[in-house]
Amino acid sequence: MRLFFCLFTLVFLSFATQAQTFFSIKGMVKAVDGKAIESATVFIDGSKQMTKTDGLGNFIFQKISPGTYQIVVNMIGFASVKENVLIQDKSAVLNITLSEKQVVLAEVVIGNNSQRAAQIKIFIKNFLGESQNAKNCKITNLDLLEFSTRQTLLEATTSDFLIIENKNLGYKIRYLLRNFRFNSGTGITSYDGESIFENMQGDENQQAEWRINRKKAYYGSLMHYLRSLYLNTTRQEGFLTYNIINKTEPLTLDPNPVNMEQFLFTIDSNFVELKFKQRLYIYHNIKAAAVADDSSKQDAITKEMGKDGSIMQLFMKSAVIDEKGTYVDYRSFYIQGYWGKKRIGDQLPFEYHPGD
Repeated sequence: MRLFFCLFTLVFLSFATQAQTFFSIKGMVKAVDGKAIESATVFIDGSKQMTKTDGLGNFIFQKISPGTYQIVVNMIGFASVKENVLIQDKSAVLNITLSEKQVVLAEVVIGNNSQRAAQIKIFIKNFLGESQNAKNCKITNLDLLEFSTRQTLLEATTSDFLIIENKNLGYKIRYLLRNFRFNSGTGITSYDGESIFENMQGDENQQAEWRINRKKAYYGSLMHYLRSLYLNTTRQEGFLTYNIINKTEPLTLDPNPVNMEQFLFTIDSNFVELKFKQRLYIYHNIKAAAVADDSSKQDAITKEMGKDGSIMQLFMKSAVIDEKGTYVDYRSFYIQGYWGKKRIGDQLPFEYHPGD
């Protein structure tokens, strides 16, 4: 996932679940010379689903519901490959070719151990985040990190998966870091990579604590908001959305909440398209959402960029969203504020649903 910084209740729910149509994503991985690659790691980005290629280079993921998926293939000695797959009404078959990794030497500034310790501290803060969940994460193989510096820019990459233990949420995360950049001059962080989640083992008390913490991480999150957008239930789920009138802080908001339905367009039974031109301010407050007045005549609202408010605008002309709360193109949104500060330490796999 690349980051840019600067229930609906059905009476026949059980029947609908039984009638769910599933598909598969399968394929073959080979080298440029056509030789099958065995034991390559293949996973679905942001999920719990991972497998290995067999002796013929084949892999398969079954019971895949309609939606958008990013299939990632990684093998030591080869450049990793990511393919976006759109599942609508049929299974997908992929032919993936891996090329040998080209070693590119960056301009590296050699320093002492204290300099590396400072670089690691910056990386952890801006990669994992600063929330309580993030503070309880541990990267077990920090030695993989390779740093380079250019003026105010700190960059990092790895040759293999970073292993992250999230002790607050009960997940072990493998993160394939493509690049990380932190500009100390502007304070802007960006990183690009793919993740795979695995449930950690714990006793009953730990499992209960993880369920509570996962719920807290989910409610009010970007994933929660996008899922409620797909169902057109943002207000019922406790989200309030406002138009931002000005361009600087403090923010000036239109006093009347936005009805997001006007920006949603159904593509088919599996996808909706979101189109809007303005900047939106979004926050999660169930009590406030229940009593919000759409026809208020009050003055404009002034907001500082608070700990719970987020700014969303489209980076592209539109965003296509599926029921998982994922979107087809990673460039769809530009996010600031509360959601922008949520880093790897607060992420959940897309299979997650409250109660898991």
